[in-house]
Amino acid sequence: MDNFFSEKIWGIPWSLLALAALIVAIAYTIVDTSHGTTGFTFMILRWFHSLCWLFLALAALAMARITPLPQMWAGPLAVAGGLTYGVFAITGMLTGTLFK
Repeated sequence: MDNFFSEKIWGIPWSLLALAALIVAIAYTIVDTSHGTTGFTFMILRWFHSLCWLFLALAALAMARITPLPQMWAGPLAVAGGLTYGVFAITGMLTGTLFK
């Protein structure tokens, strides 16, 4: 159990941050953020927010060292999460659906 809470950022264990990010990812698989768009825009607005949080959860799990994910994957996974969120946010701004 000590290993579960051994790695922290700002005093918060990475494992708890991974759990929080996973909860957000699951929530956004339920919440439809596409607001009636269609095509590729629908796919981005519907799924990229969840995908972003999934990448961040995996990055936190890699940092927590409680899974077989190598710690060196944490950076690329976090960047992938940030880029995914950027695509989601820009698409939402361009379509005017981000803050509906």
